[in-house]
Amino acid sequence: MPKVKNVQPEMSEVDDVPASIARVSDVDLAVVSAFIAEADPAFARFIEHLGPIKITSSRGGSVFESLAYAVVSQQVSTKAADSIGRRLEDLVGKPLTAEGIASHSVDELRSVGLSGSKTKTLQGLAQASLDGSIDLPGLWDLPNEEVHKRLTALWGIGRWTAEMTMIFNMDRLDVWPVGDLAVRRGWGMIHELNQPPTAEELEPLADKLRPYRSVVAWYCWRATDNKTFEW
Repeated sequence: MPKVKNVQPEMSEVDDVPASIARVSDVDLAVVSAFIAEADPAFARFIEHLGPIKITSSRGGSVFESLAYAVVSQQVSTKAADSIGRRLEDLVGKPLTAEGIASHSVDELRSVGLSGSKTKTLQGLAQASLDGSIDLPGLWDLPNEEVHKRLTALWGIGRWTAEMTMIFNMDRLDVWPVGDLAVRRGWGMIHELNQPPTAEELEPLADKLRPYRSVVAWYCWRATDNKTFEW
């Protein structure tokens, strides 16, 4: 896959790489941050304070492993997700694999704190991976829209889970997770809104920040946990 030589703020594509496949690692984040600050001045003061953001994968590993952790994290706090994730690793081994998940019963998986629906999702994901119903490694070079389509066809894998995998594991540059409450809160803080926008309201607001919306999401996340910035 071609690497970028320069990032021009007005470009809708990153060099010769379509925006739907481009990765954060393909770009100069200092240039992208400057573009975001110019395109949406509400970000300028926060970006000046925080500096160009450093984006790294929180988990890395395989697409399966990233999906599994995303499933664990659905609708629970980060602390709870980390605790359940560690217990799951203790049960099935690390790294998390389809084989490891498939070799344990419903009761065993639920014993680590997984809900019934999350257990069903993990077992379904493992089975689909093992029987070839979905080629998870093959998703790497597919456009975002196709990755989303294939992942959300699996039971229990929704938009948020697919987006977290595309951002944290697949390093995708232009993913906009409006269903994430922290992203909406961060956007509201940066824009000094009285309340966060809804997912439907937020969806079009970052159109002018394409194809760098994953970076925008990271700034929104940082806004919610930044203790040194005065809004």
